[in-house]
Amino acid sequence: MIVKLYCRALCVWLCVVLGQGFVVEAWATTIYSYIDEQGNLVYTDTLETVPQKYRAKVKAHEQADAVTKPPSTLQSVQEKIKAQAKNLGWGVPSGHLDVAGLTPEQSKILTQAGLAAVVLLMIIFLSKNSPMVRLLALGLLIVLGIGTPVLMYTSDGGPMDRMKEKTIAAGQAHQNRVQVSP
Repeated sequence: MIVKLYCRALCVWLCVVLGQGFVVEAWATTIYSYIDEQGNLVYTDTLETVPQKYRAKVKAHEQADAVTKPPSTLQSVQEKIKAQAKNLGWGVPSGHLDVAGLTPEQSKILTQAGLAAVVLLMIIFLSKNSPMVRLLALGLLIVLGIGTPVLMYTSDGGPMDRMKEKTIAAGQAHQNRVQVSP
């Protein structure tokens, strides 16, 4: 009975915790460029503004969009799960340990993954008579071990964000060089 209760609570908790970074939304703007009769490189954000005679040689460039993103479907589902868990009396831990060298988001992911690992190990230890529960907990522990580094990499302020910032800066520097050169 206690093991079943642990498993139910763990499933809800893992859905909320592990789902915090699995959806990546791509927001981008398409910029079109062409060379006019004078040899000038011309940029536009709509294909309709390109004269008909240049449309065959138009190049499309994807550029990161700087607008604020609306909440994703995943975030709204997480909020619903948190509200339902709170109604059932289950709380989602909001605190996290501050780990030196990590962003607050990464520290939160690492703290929650560590707690989930401890709970899974306790389930494995306490369910000696139920091999299926042990196997399920072991499988979830493996998924947790694979998913945690991925979540930390894709978290806010993580390595992926820094690479995006460097890419955008390099693209802006390239555009500035192209616009300056005759």
